[in-house]
Amino acid sequence: MTAPVAARPRRRWLRIALAVLAVAVLGIGATVAYVVRSTPQYRTAFLVDTSDPGSPGGGRDFGALADAVGAAVGNTGDRDALSLRRFGGVCGERDNTRELVGSATGNAKRISAAAHALTPGGKATLNSGLLAAIDDFSGRYPLRASKRNRIVVVTTQGTDGCGGDAEAMNKQVRDRMDALGLQLEFRFVGYRVPAAEQEVLTKLASAVKAAAPQFTQDSAELNAVLEKLVIPSLPEAKPVEVPSQEVSVTACSRTGTPLEGTPAPPPPSVRLPSRLTVPAGARVYAADPKTHLMAPAGKTCTLAFYDSAVGRQVHVGDTPLDFEDFGVGLTEDTVTGVALDCSDFGRTAPELLKYLDGDPDASASTCKAQDTGKTVNLPTGVPGLYVGTVRESGGTDVKGHLRLLNFRGERPVTSSLICLLPKEQADICTASLVYYFLQQAAVTNISTADRDRVTAAIEAYVKSLP
Repeated sequence: MTAPVAARPRRRWLRIALAVLAVAVLGIGATVAYVVRSTPQYRTAFLVDTSDPGSPGGGRDFGALADAVGAAVGNTGDRDALSLRRFGGVCGERDNTRELVGSATGNAKRISAAAHALTPGGKATLNSGLLAAIDDFSGRYPLRASKRNRIVVVTTQGTDGCGGDAEAMNKQVRDRMDALGLQLEFRFVGYRVPAAEQEVLTKLASAVKAAAPQFTQDSAELNAVLEKLVIPSLPEAKPVEVPSQEVSVTACSRTGTPLEGTPAPPPPSVRLPSRLTVPAGARVYAADPKTHLMAPAGKTCTLAFYDSAVGRQVHVGDTPLDFEDFGVGLTEDTVTGVALDCSDFGRTAPELLKYLDGDPDASASTCKAQDTGKTVNLPTGVPGLYVGTVRESGGTDVKGHLRLLNFRGERPVTSSLICLLPKEQADICTASLVYYFLQQAAVTNISTADRDRVTAAIEAYVKSLP
């Protein structure tokens, strides 16, 4: 008995349907494989301030900023997706922010060329740039990264040049992210941002749940900070916790008599903060149970108390208390009615202004005027604790200079730590400055993120020294 004739076309259509289905499955599989291969692990959008930076003589050199961005993108991974957007121009006009290079892998040279081709001008339309940069991540394509999506803002100014309520602008940026359901990381890098504008930028960073901005003072420091941001294996991306070490210490000899009684002698060993190790050729010296310095081994450590004030000096070097030669020196003093610290923190420490209130020789306005911006403030996120780095020209050796102002104790204390060593011992200067900061922050409620951010900024600062 033969099969019905009508069954043959059915079988033929069945075979065709199966073939079409197989092709569709293969096509979907190929598409999925392509998407997986094409999805970058890291996608970074550089948002660059191209507003009028003023003359290079005034400290705002756009050429240095473009050089730093070009160097940073050159250090990224081959599979990192990068893009470049600028902001700056006429308030209210659509062209006051524009994407110059769309997100893609392998376009570092295009971004560098585009950055160097820019001509600065107009006002700093920061808010427009941020909103547009967020929108750049909202579409299905270019693909978002699988591990990290970031917007790195590099700016010479800390406020939006078009005016308006800064708090309202911050809320608008935050609401735009929430409305689009985006998980974005922001990083803010200031290049010679005026001291009066740094607090505004810090509040913006807080509004988008980003780490506090890193304020850089020259092109070398800017290069070092951007390098840490774009290389995922460096500490900024993912700090690596190292178990703390118990190390032996060398007690400092003492001269003079403190006004508040002789402190107890330090114990023979101390436990270092996590992630801090003693560099080769270095040793820990102890001024008292709570104050330790990292310095080259085999040196003389001297602790001297002032006779006329509640203060002291600690020096580790070949010659006792010789702060002009190689060594590590610490000076501590109580903040008095004289505005000695205004030149460092006059515009960044409201506690200092309040403390000086009523002193006719050191009013708040006078104190602010004395702050020249030479000290680059590193916001700690802790009220009452201020840290700054100072850059001094001249010489061929490493001279790291850390300034601190601490209102956290019974009385406000100002301190200055200087590390002057040959270049081959730069790692000792880094450890020395970081260690002192960590000791000051140890009794505060500083967050891990803020601690690591300030530590990374100090490391970048020493690395950038000539």
